[in-house]
Amino acid sequence: MVGQDEWRYVRVRTEVSLDFLTEGRKGVADRLRILFTEGSSLSARQTLYPLGPKHDIDVLDPDPLCQCRFSSYVRRFIRSPSFAKQPVEFLRFVADVVRGGKYDVLLPTHEQTYLLSRFRDAFTPHVGLALPEFAALERLQNKAEFSRLLIELGLPQPETITIRTRAELDQPLRYPFYLKLAHSTAGGGVFYIEDHDALDRCADRLDSEGLLQGNTDVLIQRPARGVLSTVQAVFNRGELIGVHCFEARRLGVGGMSTARTSADHAVVREQVERIGNHLAWHGAFFIDYFYDRDTGRPEYIEANPRIGETVNAMLAGANLPELVVRISRGESPPRAPLGRFGVRTHNRLMILMSLAYDAGNRSALVRELRQFMKPGELYQDGEDELTRPREDRLSALPFAWTTLQLLAWPGMAKRIVAKTVGGYSLPQTAVEQIKALPLDFAGNPN
Repeated sequence: MVGQDEWRYVRVRTEVSLDFLTEGRKGVADRLRILFTEGSSLSARQTLYPLGPKHDIDVLDPDPLCQCRFSSYVRRFIRSPSFAKQPVEFLRFVADVVRGGKYDVLLPTHEQTYLLSRFRDAFTPHVGLALPEFAALERLQNKAEFSRLLIELGLPQPETITIRTRAELDQPLRYPFYLKLAHSTAGGGVFYIEDHDALDRCADRLDSEGLLQGNTDVLIQRPARGVLSTVQAVFNRGELIGVHCFEARRLGVGGMSTARTSADHAVVREQVERIGNHLAWHGAFFIDYFYDRDTGRPEYIEANPRIGETVNAMLAGANLPELVVRISRGESPPRAPLGRFGVRTHNRLMILMSLAYDAGNRSALVRELRQFMKPGELYQDGEDELTRPREDRLSALPFAWTTLQLLAWPGMAKRIVAKTVGGYSLPQTAVEQIKALPLDFAGNPN
């Protein structure tokens, strides 16, 4: 394991080596200095586009080849310990960085929200940070707690029961259903169960990992009805100041949407406002749900206490990350107007990744690449969310390099996904380590 002094040495060397990227940005009075807590996720990459033109952005990540490293919007890359594998060392490292006073805003772009919310009072004297109380955050981060919150507020969800032991699986169950761990990232703890044999195999796995011993919640949830959708929202101490909905047009790895259309789901906006008010939420969250267009009824399936992927919202006219930055600075912006409905976006890189991940053959990739060149229905009248060389010339590099790797060896997709998600995920082991830390740890990390 790399020691704290060695991380500091790597960070200093990297900061110096990347200074040339930002010579033209200095001296602008209203630019803020923002630190992203990771640079590997799609969320972090997409958050660069709404914020990069106006602010100076530095990025933490354990991977020197993370996505955000290849962006003209990133001023400095700072190599850090792994949040997923070394949450204690990561917390010490971030505390050390922000106490230096270099940053106006600390922006957690993925599961680091869980750690930083628990210790937010140690950070806010040194840097702007918009996160809710830890107890409120866990009600969204924990899938079982989110299900209970929906029941408490009388909001719709698919038929759901919560268990803790293997013996509780020995009851009449209606197949198919999803078995969900309380804490997981990118679909890693969600299992589709079609029959009793599939249930036995999944239960054996969870039992071997100690997850059916009565200490952790596991959800059994029936499939929802409608089109997969997402609502993103920003709250300023319980007051809704920004909201955006989109529907999925194509799904990819882990059930993520790889093509989207901004949508008008008024009932969802109203219900999400109730959730944020109830929790006195401060910061951003997004909720995945299925929307029945015939009845106008949503069914909420899970929540994430972070900003999510925001380019669809940006192109629709809703700059959600900028709202988070402003409330991180202690401002009270008015509610932003809704973005336009019907804005179509897609993510070519993740579409190729998903094809390689599922099909594992080169011919499927070649066919899709031809669709890129001669756009069909999926790509017509839409913009790419991730690869935007007109704005960010370096953004073409991850697409080109990853495409070449997948064409050479489609099986590489599983390795790429596992490595990327492993860098920012929140496994149960990390949850337990974070909860075990004393609350004054970040204030006295040595």
